[in-house]
Amino acid sequence: MTQQAASKSVKVHSLLSPERNVTLHLGGMLFEEAAVLAFVYNLTEARRPKPSVEPERGIYRALRAWKGRQVPSYVIAVDSPDAPLMGAPVVAWTDRKMSLQGDAPWGYPVVGTVTGFQDADKFYEVAVDTIALAIAERKAEDRERKIAEKETAKAQAEALAAAKAAMPQLTEPEGYTGDKFTISADGHFVGDDGFVVPKDFDEFYDRYPKYVLNWVKKRLNRFQVDDDVEDWTQDLLIHMKYLPQGSKHRLAGANGRISGCADVIETFNPYQQYGASERRFRNYINFCLANKFNTVQSKRQKNPVCRAGNVPLGATVSAPSDGRSDAPDDEYIHANSSHLVASTERSKKQHDDRLFTGQFKDFVKRTDPSVFPAIEALEATGPLAEAAAYMGVTEQEFSRMRTRLKQLGECFLSKAEVPKQRKPYKKRVTA
Repeated sequence: MTQQAASKSVKVHSLLSPERNVTLHLGGMLFEEAAVLAFVYNLTEARRPKPSVEPERGIYRALRAWKGRQVPSYVIAVDSPDAPLMGAPVVAWTDRKMSLQGDAPWGYPVVGTVTGFQDADKFYEVAVDTIALAIAERKAEDRERKIAEKETAKAQAEALAAAKAAMPQLTEPEGYTGDKFTISADGHFVGDDGFVVPKDFDEFYDRYPKYVLNWVKKRLNRFQVDDDVEDWTQDLLIHMKYLPQGSKHRLAGANGRISGCADVIETFNPYQQYGASERRFRNYINFCLANKFNTVQSKRQKNPVCRAGNVPLGATVSAPSDGRSDAPDDEYIHANSSHLVASTERSKKQHDDRLFTGQFKDFVKRTDPSVFPAIEALEATGPLAEAAAYMGVTEQEFSRMRTRLKQLGECFLSKAEVPKQRKPYKKRVTA
C-alpha cells in the first residue's frame, strides 16, 4: 500500500514588466524608483512550472524583459497583476530577486504604504515608517558593501592570477656562480643589494625618465640638449619600448614569460647577467643602448649624406666670360668647412704635443737618465701600480721616480736649474 504525500500549495510572486515601474515619494526630497511585484499562481508539489507543459503558468516571458536590467531597491507588492497600487505595502528589495515563493513580506522590511498617486506621471505618495526605512537603508548599504567586497576580491584574484601568469618562470642553470637574487610575489627580480628590477619599460621609464637622455649626452659628449641629442634619445627610447616583430624574445615562453617579451626591459635575465643587482641591471641597459647606437651610427657612416666629413661641392661646367674659374680650390674648401678646420687644428695640436713630449724626453735624458724608464712605463701602461709592475719595482720606488719627473717638468717649463736628486730614505733600525 503506497501512501501519497499530501500536496502543498505555495504562493509564487513575480516582478511585472519593467514598463510597470513607478516613482515613489518617500518624504522630503527622497524619490526612489520601484517595481511592481504581483501574485502569479499557487505552486504545488514545490516545483517550478514547465513552460512547454503549463504555458498559462509560465512567468518566463514576463521576466525575460528584465534580462540585462537592474532591479530597483523597492517593490510594491499587490495580490494580482491588475490590482490597484493604492494601499499596497512598499517593501525594501535588498536582494533584488525577480521572483520568489511564500507570503509577503518574505523577510524584507516594509517601508510604508502607498497613500496617493498622480496616474499621469506614475508618481505615488508613500506613508513612510522612518524606523523601517532606516533598517532598509542599512540593509541596502550592507548589501552594497558586500557586493563591493566581492568585486574587489574578484579583481584582486584576477590581478594576482595575471601577475602569476606574467611572472617569469626561470630555472637556475647548472653551475651558476653569480650573485644571489629572489623573485617577489608580483614578479620583480630583487638583487642581493635590495635593488628591485623594473618589470617592463613603462615601469623603467617611470623610475628613470632621463636615463636614456643622460646616456646619449654622455655618449655624444654634449652638456646641453640639442636636436642631435633629442633625435638619438627618441630613437633609443623606441628601441627600448618595442621589440622587433620577428624577435625571438616575442615567442611564447621566451625568458620564462608565458606570452613572451614585448620590450627590452622584459628580456633581462638575471642568470645570464650573473645577478639582479643595480650595477648588473645598469650594465645590461647600457649594453643594449650601446649596441643599438653603434648599429645606427655604422649605417649612417655608410651613407655619404650623413657623414660629417663630406663637403658638398659644385663647379661650373663652362668658364665665365671674364675668364675667372669658379671651381673650388683647397683654400676655399678649408675656409668654408668647419669640420675640416677642426680636424686640421686637432692634427696640428697632436703634432705639437708630440714635439713637446720629445723635447721633454731629451731633457730628461740629459739631466737625469735614471728616471727616463718611468716615462716609458707610463706610456705603456698608465696607472701607478701597473707602471711599477711593468718596471719591476715597488710602488714606493716608482712614486719617488714620478715625483722626480714632476720636478724635472717644472724645471723644463721654467728653464730653471735642475736640483740634485735626494738619496732614497733609509728606515731606522732599532736595536
